[in-house]
Amino acid sequence: MNTSEFKRLEGESDEEVIYRICSLKDQIGSWQNVADILNELLNTEYTESKFRKQYNAFTKMLNANQAKILDGDNYIKQIRLEKQEARKEKEKLFDERRELNKMLRDNARLEDTISKLENAFTSVGNSRYISYSPTFATSDNDMIVCLSDLHLGAAFYNFTGNYDADIAKARLNEYLSKVIEIAKTHKAQNCHVVLLGDMISGNIHKVVSVTNRENVVEQIKLACEYVSDFIYALGMQFNEVYVYSVSGNHSRIDTWKDALLGERLDSLIVWFAKNTLKNCSNIIIEDENIDDTLQAFFIKDKLFFAVHGDHDSLSDKDISKLVLWAGLTTPYCILSAHKHYTAMTEISDIKVIQSGSLCGSGDEFTRQNRLRSKPSQAVLVCNDDGIVACYPVVLH
Repeated sequence: MNTSEFKRLEGESDEEVIYRICSLKDQIGSWQNVADILNELLNTEYTESKFRKQYNAFTKMLNANQAKILDGDNYIKQIRLEKQEARKEKEKLFDERRELNKMLRDNARLEDTISKLENAFTSVGNSRYISYSPTFATSDNDMIVCLSDLHLGAAFYNFTGNYDADIAKARLNEYLSKVIEIAKTHKAQNCHVVLLGDMISGNIHKVVSVTNRENVVEQIKLACEYVSDFIYALGMQFNEVYVYSVSGNHSRIDTWKDALLGERLDSLIVWFAKNTLKNCSNIIIEDENIDDTLQAFFIKDKLFFAVHGDHDSLSDKDISKLVLWAGLTTPYCILSAHKHYTAMTEISDIKVIQSGSLCGSGDEFTRQNRLRSKPSQAVLVCNDDGIVACYPVVLH
């Protein structure tokens, strides 16, 4: 249908145009054709339903009150009312269109920013993390390397413990050496790195903030660098390195009551590592979680759960709740952290391994609560039979 055949008459109001064009519906064809013509003439984007209903209303009113409507004053008043309603609808449509355009512009800017960041991270990876040919043993053994409670950004020095960014780096290097030693002992072929949360100290309450040396932004930078370096170094020692992660409570960005589970800064570290380690074909970073607080994965056909531990304590009740909530088959093992000490137990035939912390004790919280623990992490050796060795790796 050529809509240009229909013109608006001089001095004709919106309502008059609508009534005139609608009355020609049988000549024009379908109501959709009528709507196309009217939207073109009125510069609107209404559906055919709107014009059809409006015309039917005009017709019913005319038939029911023909004598009154033909009266000049009443007719003018009615037209004015209809015109006011049309203006309201038009303004509403323009407001909605402006809001939609703003949202589209904002989304485009965000996508552009994310794309630029990913390109920048890839550029960093190209210069910092060059490709390599890993050296590894051939065996049926795999390793699980836990990385938990780094609390990067915290700094304290007292008789119960010392910690800062430099100490954290030294302990990670020590941990890496011990992991490689364990791998050689068991001739491990593949490595499964599990980031169990609290990579940063965060700023969740005053007791934490008083021991922070770096702000949260600097903490994220440190964590991105340290964790990526650690994973990269492991990639040189194993056939394949798989990386799984969950978020911890220290990386939340709001108070405990108001914080959303999906808004935790630990996830940024995984995103950074995935983009910077693209050159390393044997490093596979799994960033698709069931939930930010739960990662499920298989090793040697056995199901493992990874949680931080702030929502799941090592009790029969909480373990049962977790398994039922996940809606999956019963896991072989649950990996946890949060408590800052290594532990191993078994609950209803489910092995539960708790990894320690890189920082150990000495912060304000542990001092106030008279808590002491050595810096430690957990390393496991697995084969087709499951976990065959558990190493609580104590660090200095």
